[in-house]
Amino acid sequence: MTAASLINVLWAALKARGNRTRRLVSATACAAILSVPMAALDPAAAFVAGTTLFAQSFHDNAVDPAYPVSLPGLPPGLPGSNFACLSAAGNPGPGLHSCTSDLDPEGAGALRLTDRANFRQGGVFAATSVPTSRGLDVTFNTYQYGGSGADGIAFVLAAVDPADPLSPPTMGYAGGALGYSGDLPGNIPGLTHAYLGIGFDTYGNFSTLNYQGTGCANPPFIFPGRKPGQVVVRGPGNEVVGYCGLASTATNASSPSLYLRRGFARADSRVPVEVLVNPTASSFTSPSKIPVQAHSYAVAFTTLDGKPHTLSGSLPTVPAGLYPANWLNPDGTPRQLAFGWTSSTGSATDFHEIDQVNVTSFTPVPVLRVVTQTSYNGKSPQPGDPVTYTVSPSVAPGVEETLPVTVTETTPQGVVPLGAFGPGWVCRPPAGRQITCTNRATPFRAGTSLPPLTVVAIVNSTGVTPSLIQKGSVVTASSVDANPGLAWSTTPGPLPPSPSGITLSPDAGPVGGGTRVGISGAHVTEATAVLIGTTAEHQAGTPVTLLPCPSGPAPGCFAVDPDGTLTIQSMPPRTGPTTVKVAVVSLGVSGSAPYVYANRPGAPAPPTVTAGTDGVVVSWKPPADNGGSPITGYIVTPFLNGVAQPGRSFDASTTTRTITGLTPGSRYTFTVAAQNAAGIGPASPQSSPVVALGAPSGVQQGGGPVNGGQQGGGLPGLKEEECECEDVKQKTADVDHAKTRTHKHRTWDRRHHRKHHGKDHGRLVTVQTLHTLEGVSGDDQHGWHHRNHNYWSSHHPGHHPAYHKVHEAHQIHKIHKRPRSYVHHYYHPKHRALVAVTG
Repeated sequence: MTAASLINVLWAALKARGNRTRRLVSATACAAILSVPMAALDPAAAFVAGTTLFAQSFHDNAVDPAYPVSLPGLPPGLPGSNFACLSAAGNPGPGLHSCTSDLDPEGAGALRLTDRANFRQGGVFAATSVPTSRGLDVTFNTYQYGGSGADGIAFVLAAVDPADPLSPPTMGYAGGALGYSGDLPGNIPGLTHAYLGIGFDTYGNFSTLNYQGTGCANPPFIFPGRKPGQVVVRGPGNEVVGYCGLASTATNASSPSLYLRRGFARADSRVPVEVLVNPTASSFTSPSKIPVQAHSYAVAFTTLDGKPHTLSGSLPTVPAGLYPANWLNPDGTPRQLAFGWTSSTGSATDFHEIDQVNVTSFTPVPVLRVVTQTSYNGKSPQPGDPVTYTVSPSVAPGVEETLPVTVTETTPQGVVPLGAFGPGWVCRPPAGRQITCTNRATPFRAGTSLPPLTVVAIVNSTGVTPSLIQKGSVVTASSVDANPGLAWSTTPGPLPPSPSGITLSPDAGPVGGGTRVGISGAHVTEATAVLIGTTAEHQAGTPVTLLPCPSGPAPGCFAVDPDGTLTIQSMPPRTGPTTVKVAVVSLGVSGSAPYVYANRPGAPAPPTVTAGTDGVVVSWKPPADNGGSPITGYIVTPFLNGVAQPGRSFDASTTTRTITGLTPGSRYTFTVAAQNAAGIGPASPQSSPVVALGAPSGVQQGGGPVNGGQQGGGLPGLKEEECECEDVKQKTADVDHAKTRTHKHRTWDRRHHRKHHGKDHGRLVTVQTLHTLEGVSGDDQHGWHHRNHNYWSSHHPGHHPAYHKVHEAHQIHKIHKRPRSYVHHYYHPKHRALVAVTG
């Protein structure tokens, strides 16, 4: 039987058992262990050259920057640090640097995961994930030598968020877990969102029941004890669940060990490895003639005795809930996979090394790049200072991108993103030091750039330097089916002029927000953000952030107006009264002005009221609670017989006001409400009642008629009489005057006054009489006299100047009271004589 026939037979068996092999708990997938040369295998399908996704020889003392790597941390709780280093001499660090001992010449080194010392753990990941949609072909060499046969090396794959394609930050557990799986007895987690772990298990613990998680139905090749010298494939896992065995070169306890390590020299211990991951619907044969069926994986390697081996099986379906659903293809395989190499030693030791890594897709895929990342910041960044990044992603020449592209910015420690914007970009709210934006305006043609993206950030810690801002930020450009782009550093950008002379109109408003505010000042039209918060909130990196409105003023953003000002359509709400700083940010500089948030003021106490000659005098005290903002005005509301009348607005310069225009003789109460920047507060309780006096109808007061000049004036009990009265001749100086005129008398009935007013208004008036002199001008008419001082003055000169304007033509000198008749003496300027009028 040919090798190809054998593969087909085994593949048919696998398909017959496919339902079991796709379940995490039934990790009994058959493995094809072939002892035939790789080159002798017939291709199952023709191959087309794909896209190089990652390439590192690791022979030099630094990695190729075109394909960056990351150094994951040790699992939480383990002492020490990641040992990984480059054996080529000459690079003291930082990052993946030269080892400190057992060095090689530049160009002749390898990636060393551990040295031959006890209890080491080391690992290196590609900095970003790679797409799985068009398959993965991974080749590399392993070297295990120089010690007593320590644990081994694992090639690991882990699912990641396609929108955040950075590799996992830590490795799995040490020792026999080989940095992939967990420790079941110790309930210790493994690699986060692990998918496949291929262990070159020299010591044999990767084959045991201990180094996995819960939920596994163990196949025969997973043993209670260790099984040295095997290659073992473990499946999906996360935290303390999964990592179950899928395949092994050992079929039972009697299976012989394979030659995976040897001697004391690297050259004598090379094991070439090829890993194929095929989630596509078609079979594939690699350039080295290794076939892999659709929806399957294959691991081909040649042991130190020259024998080739291949393990293959169906790609495991990730159980529901193990990863976020949007990380997976419809068939349950990850859309993007991070990859790397991990290794451990314990009481036994070895050098663990790899080199000559190459990762390609089966067929070409889009390649994304970050063309530039520019940072803007001040010379000495302090908490609350702005930082801005601009990112320009692109699609490399070759294959266009037909799916949405996502940019994720991770800011350095001490800097947090607040928001981001750009044409076509839709951004999620920031999460910690990360913000993600997606552009769906597909397709993006190969060799072209996407619209630039602006990321607004702020310093929230001391010790942040320009160097940290420029070298500590990471930005990725990714999609479901593309090889991600990555930038580890930025180019410093020139700072624009700072916004200055900032003024706000209005500069205060209610706690509930909603106020439309205009912002003016120099250089405000170049604003990239408006930040609103207290000084402490700015320093903590938590101000409310408004970004430019895409199309005119709207809530939640700011607009640039044609007149060179900015508009905030609706100020955000606050939980209580406070003063905030409204900062206008232009890239890495800003200018600010204060804004006061206030509650409406409280209610004043009931006002006091007094009837006066020209209205009712209302007095009050300011409310005890001004709402956190100065009182700017008051509203006094009259109530006529309990019904509210139109309110009268006054500024806050005084708390005593005279309310005019009231109906004479009517009963009024009054309330007062205070106003501040937040609005009008509740009204006070009503005052005690008071009867408005006011001048009667037709009497001129201050140049205008009182009560519209209507007769009667609305006074209860007022009656009008007409009679002939004889003028009493009086002499003054050199003028004699005597005339008989007709007068109208308006008389206030005493009994009616007692009945309707009682004793609430002081002394009762015996009689009131209004005399209208017929035949003289309106200016010659006189007003009505009321001896109750609670209503009017006695009209003597100097007592009430405003009222005396009414009497420019007739000054009252004295009044004689007689039973049922009255004599009034008037001085008439036209006749220069006192006129006595008897009624």
